[in-house]
Amino acid sequence: MATVLAVHRLGYVHALAAAGTAAATVGGMTLAAAGFVLTLLIVIARAARSLAVLASEFLRVVGEMMSALLVMVIAMVVAVLLLVHH
Repeated sequence: MATVLAVHRLGYVHALAAAGTAAATVGGMTLAAAGFVLTLLIVIARAARSLAVLASEFLRVVGEMMSALLVMVIAMVVAVLLLVHH
């Protein structure tokens, strides 16, 4: 009788140990997934920051070009007015 009870309890202990191992595996997978998502968010943030810097530099260059074009247009208008006026 004691052997039957011991084997019966051992079955419960084995099932509990298997459940604990499965829970540890799921916990490890959850931790790995969270780490992956965190790494992905860091990479996306770094890419967004780089894209913002690139857009900023592009707008700065466009502003400088527009300034140079405006100076050229003003110089041409002044030259045409001087030529027409004489």
